[in-house]
Amino acid sequence: MSLFINEMHILDMRFAAQVSVAEFEQWLAHIQQYFEQKRNFVLIMQTELDTEFPEEYRAIQAKWYKQYKSDFYQYCLGFARIAQDEADRIRLDTPALHKAWHVPYFVSLNQADAVQWAVQRWL
Repeated sequence: MSLFINEMHILDMRFAAQVSVAEFEQWLAHIQQYFEQKRNFVLIMQTELDTEFPEEYRAIQAKWYKQYKSDFYQYCLGFARIAQDEADRIRLDTPALHKAWHVPYFVSLNQADAVQWAVQRWL
């Protein structure tokens, strides 16, 4: 007998309402755990309508990304964004954003398409 276990690590992260600095940093720390454990993952991210981020979130994210970008490239098998509407999809689905993340990048209007894409990336 032989045993084979394959775990799919798909992070489905959703931001809603008022996001604090601590919550934003918690999100980044969760991703760092995958780097530390040398585990691959696919990231799905969605931001609900009327979500408010802390003023300094872009600076926090930029500093984190600069520090961990090589780990992100190595362990993130793909990054899917779920847009709120067509205008948001157009804003998120630009060549600049595809290039900026350095991993396969997908934008969808619905959760099912994003999950299907994430599973395909994992396989």
